Amino acid sequence: MIALEYLAGHEQSDFEQSPSLIATNIGKSAGHVRRRMRTLSAAGLVERTNDTAGYYAITELGRRYLQGELTDAEITSLRTFDPDNY
Repeated sequence: MIALEYLAGHEQSDFEQSPSLIATNIGKSAGHVRRRMRTLSAAGLVERTNDTAGYYAITELGRRYLQGELTDAEITSLRTFDPDNY
């Protein structure tokens, strides 16, 4: 969840970045980050904030996931999330 942690690690609450910039900052390929962001978005942990530029931001669910504050139902939902079915 490095990309998710990267998005959460900024003081600015509405921080958003493109997969390419995230990749540069976390040392992963842009293709890897793009695929990962699509999966995280389908799970509700990030959201696409600009369809044209392809920017993403962490959601409240994503923040609570990183803080270990999810409900049992949310944990179950994420455990059963199948990225191949979105």
